Formats: sequence, C-alpha cells, structure tokens
Amino acid sequence: MVSEHEEITGYISHIQRFSLHDGPGIRTLVFMQGCPLRCRWCCNPEGQKHYPQLRFVSVRCAAGGRCNSPCVAACPERAVTLSEDGKLQMDWSRCQNCGRCTEVCLYGARTMLGQRMTVAEVLAEVEQDCCFYHRSGGGVTIGGGEPLAQSEFALELLKRCQARFLHTAVETCGYIPWKHLKEASEYLDLMYYDIKHIDPVRHKELTGVSNELILSNAKRVLSGKVKSEVIIRTEVIPGCNDSEEAITAIAQFVVESGGKMIELLPYHELGSSKYWQLGMEYELVGVKPPTEEQMQRLREIVKSYGLKEMTGIY
Repeated sequence: MVSEHEEITGYISHIQRFSLHDGPGIRTLVFMQGCPLRCRWCCNPEGQKHYPQLRFVSVRCAAGGRCNSPCVAACPERAVTLSEDGKLQMDWSRCQNCGRCTEVCLYGARTMLGQRMTVAEVLAEVEQDCCFYHRSGGGVTIGGGEPLAQSEFALELLKRCQARFLHTAVETCGYIPWKHLKEASEYLDLMYYDIKHIDPVRHKELTGVSNELILSNAKRVLSGKVKSEVIIRTEVIPGCNDSEEAITAIAQFVVESGGKMIELLPYHELGSSKYWQLGMEYELVGVKPPTEEQMQRLREIVKSYGLKEMTGIY
C-alpha cells in the first residue's frame, strides 16, 4: 500500500453522500473523471473528460444587468464576448477550461466541475459517514466516468476503504485492461459491470468504441476470476437497446458466461440539461423513458434465463 504521506492524486467530478442506490445501505458515491466511451445517453457528461470542465448556467447570468460582465475581460482565449445588444455569448470551441471566468463571476453562473484531490482528501469525505455505513450495511461506491481509467488512484482508495472495514463497490464499463480490473477486484465487495449491447457494430455506433474488450473482460469476471459479487447492469435506452432481441442477447451472454444477476435500469432525461451547460450536444432530445409495462416485459426475459433481476434490491 502506498504511504499516506506519498499521496496519489486523481480528478474527482463530485462526491455524493447519503445515497441509497448503487450498492446496499447508505453510501457515499465518488464520481471520478475520464471515460473512454461516449454513450449517447450518458447522464454524467461532466465525467467524460479527464480534467475539470467549465459549467455555464445561463439563467444565473446577470450580463448586461446586475454586473459589468467581468468574465469577458477575464477570459484569455476570448471565448466570452458581449453582443451589440448586451447579451453574453460563449464560444465553446475557444474555451480551455482555465477557470478564470469563474473567479470573477458574481452570481454563480460559471463554475468548474471537478477537482484534483488526494486519496486522503477523498477518504476524509468518505469517513464522515462511517456510523451510517455500519448501521445500514452501506459503504463506498466509486463510479464516473470510468473510475478504473484512473486505476492507480482507484486501487489505492479501495485498499484504504477495505482497511477501514468499509463495504466497497465499483461501477465499470469494462473498457479497461484486464490487469487493472483484476487488481481492483481484490479490494471489492461488489462490482457493477455495464453491458450496453452485444452487437459490436451497434455498440460502436452508440458508444464510439467496440465491445470486444468489454465482452472479453465480462467473460472473465462472470466466470469467477474475481472475488467480488458481480451484477451486470444494462441501461434500457429507447431506440438503442430496448428491443426484446437486444435484451435476450445480453441475458443469453450472461448465462453462458456464468453470470447470475442483471439489473435493468430505465433511461431517464435527468442529465440532459448538463450538456448545454458544458457546451455539448445531447443526441437523444425528445426520447422518452420506457414505460413500466415495457420494462416488465424485459425483466421477464431476464428471469426466463434463470437470472436474478436486481431492480429494487440495491
């Protein structure tokens, strides 16, 4: 284990306390930055890049009214300008996420999402709620982004959490070297492993990468080559992987690989507003969540393969 005086640092998107999801009991969720996938439905776009990003909430902006727009002068890249009618304009292609505009913003319209933290700093946040973990059977869940993209940091954090007898969980897309996944599993009680689509062509269309490495790692994980409990997760996205054929293919793969549990998560639109605030385009505008009737049909498919459908348990 690395000495706590020789601190490893990593980029953390945010830390969410008192969560009742992503593992048993009351949990603290540590969202790390950086992900090799670009899923069209990603609800945490602020975790895609490996560094902090500027967030601009236009409804809080007082340009042309209550302030003199100091952000315009503060931006060294001239990404922030004023139009002739006094409205603030943002050229995201010029923004370098330096954060200087956030230092002079008077109304909180501009903030940086993410920060560099040491393992000790994250652990200090986590340990504030130890009494809740022990009473509820909860613990720590590391997500992202893809947490194991910062493998050294994630591994050290997991080691220290287990040394303090905290329940540990990780959420992974599986698109990482097997070595990193195997190392992390030694210090995990629970692994959530995402499988988004079995068809390799469709998977690349939806996420930007092939699923070859993901499925290869999944077979190893499900065949018992890790110590932790494993739950396969599939987000059900209308028009992407919500067909009975797509879910059947995933269930069949899980069974054949030795898996026992799947959690189907219905698509939601909660992260869509973040895209505009980050200068990004959201591709699923107008897409509505699957109905409960549709979700129930898909859950029945999972159960028909003898798999335990975990919705409502964690």
